[in-house]
Amino acid sequence: MDDKTPGGWGVFAGLLLVMIGTFNAIEGIVALAAPSRIFAGEEKLIILDYDRAGWVLIIWGILLLIAGIGLLAGATWARVFGVSLALLNAIGQLTWIGTQPWLSVILIALNVGVIWGLTVGWPADRARTSNAAA
Repeated sequence: MDDKTPGGWGVFAGLLLVMIGTFNAIEGIVALAAPSRIFAGEEKLIILDYDRAGWVLIIWGILLLIAGIGLLAGATWARVFGVSLALLNAIGQLTWIGTQPWLSVILIALNVGVIWGLTVGWPADRARTSNAAA
């Protein structure tokens, strides 16, 4: 197997990052286009400026998409970038837990899946394991 291609966990994490990035971008578009659809009261949401929050979510979603595509392409830098973004995204989802609890919990779980997938196994780890077994 080529050392540049991600294994099953790498592909899983890359696809999850693409999906999470898409979800974040859609949240940003909703915040820009129809903030009343967020169902947020001032007492439940930390972010009060929906336009700024919308653009931040769109840009954040694009960064997650870049990390996911980089992982699927086998870029080694995307592994560290993906873990960092997934960790920050999981923490960031806590700001939405008061207004969209189910979506926040699901996205936090998906981010944990990304972190798991990127830290469990990677081509260099597989090469060491196969050399040790031989």
